[in-house]
Amino acid sequence: MYKVVQTKALNKCFRKLLKHGKKGKDATVKVRAAQSEAATEGAITSINRTKNGETRLDNVEKYDLGGGYRLVVQLVEENLKTRAFLFAGDHDDTQEWLDNHKDYKWIKNNKDQSLDYVQISEKDPEKTKIVNPEVDSAESLRDLPLLRHLTIKDWDLLGIAEDLKTYAMSINAESWECDPNSILEHIEGISDTDSAILFDDLFTHSHLSELKELSNRVLFEIGIASVTQGQELAIIIDQPQNSEVFVTWDEVSKLPENASWADWLLFLHPEQKEIAIKDFKGPARLRGVSGSGKTCVMLHRARYLAKKYRKPILLVTLTESMRKLLDSLIKELCGVEGSLIETSTIQSLAQTITKELHPKGESAYRQLNSGDLIHEIDLKVLNFVKTHENFKSARLGKLDHQALKKFVEEEVYFIRSRLQYSEFNEYLDVKSFKRHGRKIRLSAEGRNVFLDAAKYKASQLKEIFKIDYEGTVAAANSLIKGCKESLESFGWASVDVEKLESKRVNYAPYRCILVDEVQDLSQLEVSMIGGLRESSENTISSINDGLFLVGDGAQTIYNKGFVLKNCGVNVSNRSFVLKKNYRNSKEIMSASYALIEKYEFADVDEDNIAKPTKPDFPTKVSEKPFIIKCKNIEDEINFACNKVNELIREFQDIESTELYPEICVIGLNRRVRDGIAKKLKENSIKSNELKQTVGIDNTDSVAISTIESAKGHEFQHVFIVGVVEGVMPHKYSQDYDIARDASRLYVAMTRAQESLFISYNKETGSNASRFLIDIQEHCNEFDWKNMQLEMIA
Repeated sequence: MYKVVQTKALNKCFRKLLKHGKKGKDATVKVRAAQSEAATEGAITSINRTKNGETRLDNVEKYDLGGGYRLVVQLVEENLKTRAFLFAGDHDDTQEWLDNHKDYKWIKNNKDQSLDYVQISEKDPEKTKIVNPEVDSAESLRDLPLLRHLTIKDWDLLGIAEDLKTYAMSINAESWECDPNSILEHIEGISDTDSAILFDDLFTHSHLSELKELSNRVLFEIGIASVTQGQELAIIIDQPQNSEVFVTWDEVSKLPENASWADWLLFLHPEQKEIAIKDFKGPARLRGVSGSGKTCVMLHRARYLAKKYRKPILLVTLTESMRKLLDSLIKELCGVEGSLIETSTIQSLAQTITKELHPKGESAYRQLNSGDLIHEIDLKVLNFVKTHENFKSARLGKLDHQALKKFVEEEVYFIRSRLQYSEFNEYLDVKSFKRHGRKIRLSAEGRNVFLDAAKYKASQLKEIFKIDYEGTVAAANSLIKGCKESLESFGWASVDVEKLESKRVNYAPYRCILVDEVQDLSQLEVSMIGGLRESSENTISSINDGLFLVGDGAQTIYNKGFVLKNCGVNVSNRSFVLKKNYRNSKEIMSASYALIEKYEFADVDEDNIAKPTKPDFPTKVSEKPFIIKCKNIEDEINFACNKVNELIREFQDIESTELYPEICVIGLNRRVRDGIAKKLKENSIKSNELKQTVGIDNTDSVAISTIESAKGHEFQHVFIVGVVEGVMPHKYSQDYDIARDASRLYVAMTRAQESLFISYNKETGSNASRFLIDIQEHCNEFDWKNMQLEMIA
């Protein structure tokens, strides 16, 4: 086999080609065939070289893929016949790519041997230089200095004279595109030719938003990096630190034939890959900032475990929309081993366990689904608390009706989501059973009130022979552990103990369970998963590789929580953190982190509460997030729908397609979501609720979503509508809720890859959310007036 590599940039080319119909798909197939041929034969003969050759890059081969498409390949090392596949696209895109990459060379960092493709001009600046306009750049960015991304340290290292620095910082995208030759001539006049060559390269990288290349061009200038080629380059390509630049054909060729070339499918950073294939002597935990590839690692690990054990593997997540996404991703990623990997929501898993373990099966219980009946029972519990003999000593009398109702519901939920019925009395032990985050600390008498309330709610459900969601999880736990007292609390007929014990011992449906978004599970949910058996002798939480927990405390959206040791799970020395953000632009991630950095969150486990992990910020750049001020909710809806329409039309014109870009509108209440759907329909724009959408490439409609359903997904463009005080954060939120609401908004913001729009309204009684003050300096503010955006200075 001869060595063949492809850059990550080529992967984006594949995604774009696949949107061009049959011709684009045929071109992609030909590129893959050429890769295979180059790997096995050391040459490419199945497709023709273009007639005129190519001189803009060293050792470049340009091929005709037919249908107007071209392929650019570089012969890295002639004797070893090592080839790098660099670009594929239509004729115009290929010409533009080659023009933009003229004089690019592979340079290595002399300290760590990492590679980058950087413009290194080695001759006098061109006298007839032409710069292609960056049509995708926002007007607000085009007015800023091109070299704004150079740091003070960069300027110091370069040793640039102050007058030259001042002039260079006066150049923006507009002036560089209009007259690059005059700019370079001026630099040459006030300094020298070498400076003009250097600034030609720096302006080029900045103009193309190639920030990593810009940084490495500085390192080259000061001697920390150097040009590499030939055999040395062929060897360095294989080193682990370059896995973010290259993927070898050996890895690519292992993909199933119908794989989609989605970025996450092809690439794992060495740090991620090490975790995905690591063997653990017990349960393990993976934390990571938003966009760090946690879910990607989990999927690859599921595949690894399915191949290793050849037994059923389960992926558990929160929502049905996320389950559908995981299911489609597994089908994309896996070969035949995919049949061993199941996906489930946590609710479905609890229902399945109850159905499978109860001797009477599915007929043993009835699920409480009626909203009216749930509301009726909650009101009964509220009245029970208000009339309890210890109510006054619980110091709750100052709360108004809605605040008290919320407090009661949350405290009863706290008990029922953490303890089986037989364990309820443990709630009274203040020292061993801590209650984090409550602004109102309950006395011993206060805890008695809520212990009785939890028992009262259980009795109300027992009377109507139904179980609610918390009851389903508690039932599953009771059956897994064979707890007779807890089982009796559900109002079931007496359970045949011998039959239950026989089922319990033999019920071992999975070899390994991997849990996504674990920070949003309750203590009983984690206990239920870990307590499932792998065999008659062992539980999932007690065996090697049995349990893999993935999550991030800063992305908590539900008020649940747990302590791992109380769930029978020990991850000592098996806990890992991913800090690098790969999803968002630097501007979006900066604003998002500014929102949460002052709060504290459970580090998955409530025994460890701390400030969120600071991410390694991405180098990809975009416009700053937009904060949009509107007169009322109707104006917010009009803005969002107008902008959605604009984004779709631009995308369709550029791509010559009828598909949509990836857009999600997150409405913070039902009124907003319904209004968005109605307005889009009036504009003949297709939309769907995200929870109903299946698959990873749904680009034929706009997604409308709640924050909860958007969790785990990502989109090019995201709108968050209705970010007003009283809704975000909620008007009845206490101190600990404020942090959780900030976390929820953080989750919504970090769904955006390229552009983010956050709107609020000044309707009577409404004010912008306090959270927008935290992110204000990282955003651009606009007023939506007369169907136009006006920038707020």
